Amino acid sequence: MGLLSQEAPSDVDPRVARTRANVLRAATDLLVDGGPTAVTIEGIVARSGVARSTIYRHWASRDDILLAVIENCAPMIETPPADAGFEEALHLVVSEVGRMVTDPEWTRVLPAMLALRHQEHGVADLEARIEKRQEHVLDDVIDRGISEGRLSADIDRDAAEAVLIGPLLFAMLIGKPAVDAAFCDQIVDGFLREHEVRAPR
Repeated sequence: MGLLSQEAPSDVDPRVARTRANVLRAATDLLVDGGPTAVTIEGIVARSGVARSTIYRHWASRDDILLAVIENCAPMIETPPADAGFEEALHLVVSEVGRMVTDPEWTRVLPAMLALRHQEHGVADLEARIEKRQEHVLDDVIDRGISEGRLSADIDRDAAEAVLIGPLLFAMLIGKPAVDAAFCDQIVDGFLREHEVRAPR
């Protein structure tokens, strides 16, 4: 999660951190309740109680606030520890994505981000950065599988990542099955059955 759920850095004035959090919370609620057009400086002022002049000290425009809302709500997948083997790393990443797609802040904001992706270049760029970071983590796990001889070196990475992430996204969209530990384990087991290199008999 982003700023909305994180403690402020120790070198930031707590009053400044509270002000930013209040503005982002108000903008998030407006975005979810009324869509992108509902996010206006006037609406944020009314809902947050933060003065217009104070808001403009932190953000240059309403569009900058929109980007900050999306970026701060977007969960980021962490690269598994370097000493984790391939299968452990695979379980860790799939479980992390499972937590991401069920994160309440992200699931609230995601529809608005999808609506904005073709309207705001900044949103499209932000989405691309998030996806690139996620792909980097998945590539790292696949590299571990290759180095351990568990995966073929010529594995189709895009297809492999779709097999790992697609079921989680689909479950989020239709609301079933429950994205829990058992479901994440099923995804990993299915991936290994499909892609793991098997020694010749």
